[in-house]
Amino acid sequence: MTTKTETEVPAPRRRRLLPWLITLAVVLVLALGALFGAGWYFSGEVIDVEHGPDSYSLTVEAVDEETVTLPLDDDTERPGVWGLEWEDGRAVLGEVVSSDEETVTRSLEAVQSGELAEGTAVRIDKWTYGPDPAAMGLEYEDVDVPTELGDMPAWYLPGSESTWVITVHGRNASPGETLRGVEVYSKLGYPVLAVSYRNDEGAPDAPNGKHSLGEHEADDVVDAVEYALDNGAEDVVLHGWSMGGAAVSVAVRDLAGTDVVRGLVLDSPVMDWNSTLDMQAEDRDVIAPITWAAKRIVEFRADIDLDDLDQRNFADEFDLPVLLFVDTADETVDHTATLDFAELLPPERATVVTTASGHTASWNEDPVAYAASLEEYLASL
Repeated sequence: MTTKTETEVPAPRRRRLLPWLITLAVVLVLALGALFGAGWYFSGEVIDVEHGPDSYSLTVEAVDEETVTLPLDDDTERPGVWGLEWEDGRAVLGEVVSSDEETVTRSLEAVQSGELAEGTAVRIDKWTYGPDPAAMGLEYEDVDVPTELGDMPAWYLPGSESTWVITVHGRNASPGETLRGVEVYSKLGYPVLAVSYRNDEGAPDAPNGKHSLGEHEADDVVDAVEYALDNGAEDVVLHGWSMGGAAVSVAVRDLAGTDVVRGLVLDSPVMDWNSTLDMQAEDRDVIAPITWAAKRIVEFRADIDLDDLDQRNFADEFDLPVLLFVDTADETVDHTATLDFAELLPPERATVVTTASGHTASWNEDPVAYAASLEEYLASL
């Protein structure tokens, strides 16, 4: 004979609880599935390789030999020097000449290629120059840099100095992004190697076909350094833009103690992917649990540890002079991490130049000042 204790739940009550438990389990499964799905989607925004065609959302209102008139927006009225690109041509824009409530007229510094006419569909091009160094009248040759994945195409510009400069572009970009700096170095007599890396157009794919946010791209940068040394360089200066800044920073750490990297230049670099992803998520109103999930999925899919890409954790390994171009209006990268990194370096090893024109736009804001900063830095090495 069994006796019912006071703590037992009567059978009818257990039956009433069962549907609630099942419902709760289903809700939890659906919530976890939604969290995983959203995290997977946003992880793809970070590590997926995209080389789609450019869109031309502006229309030329008027053009003559000295000026071009465009619809007024934040990009077209921004001070500085910018590129103008259309389907079969490019031009260089100077400062704003005049504007009204609907249009802005800028000086037309040069038409690099193609024919610019009223009604042409165009876009503002931060890179300004292109498609290759010849557009700036610079002598160059196409070369191949051997890596474990295969040959990576690069541009080599000869120079008289024994120190080579290796320029490294950002995520989903190309060596064309670095031409603004390439021009400065070349005119100062430095040989330049403007490199590509895994997943670039014309370059071998990464084994997983994804960006690794600088971690494994750094291997290709190290191979580029070896190529430079094998071809006459005594040492190198590394100059990275955006994710290229992360790649060259990891490369400096990989090459620590070799004395082959003489200097490091960083332009709107990603010095911490955690804070950068937090910033981007907040800008998109992505809730914290999804951001957390996206980070974990990024680490899994890209085979990386985001903490290893926080260069502040390794500041003591940067035993060389560093020039940092930091744009305080950067809406792509967390620029405060770069300022933090600079603070962790001895004052004599860190030079910070600040601008306020957007991600990788320090040159565009003032090309003369940018070139002067580079020249002064190089003279100090």
